[in-house]
Amino acid sequence: MQRAIVWIVVLGVIVLVGIGIIFALRAPRAVLKTYPADKGPNFIDVSAYPQKMQAAYEVFARKCSRCHTLARPINSDFEPEEWRTYVYKMMRKPGSGLTPQTAEKVIEFLIYDEEHR
Repeated sequence: MQRAIVWIVVLGVIVLVGIGIIFALRAPRAVLKTYPADKGPNFIDVSAYPQKMQAAYEVFARKCSRCHTLARPINSDFEPEEWRTYVYKMMRKPGSGLTPQTAEKVIEFLIYDEEHR
């Protein structure tokens, strides 16, 4: 008798998990926002940049790609102060991984790139 109850409970759990999976798969997915800048190139050839800017590009690529494509900042044409505001706004987003030190490196790279590309 106890064995039958155990099997009924196990089968009930399996059925409930299966129903949960079916509903989870049918749930609508969040649509990521796309911007015109997302459609441009997603990398920069920094081989001609100074060594310091090449290192800053690595920080930029690693940190900024956590939340969006690199095409977005690469193809945006912000003024220097706009970059500062934008990067600090991104720093406040959960999971960005930006600290004030890395944010300054990213800002420095973005301003340099805007002036020299």
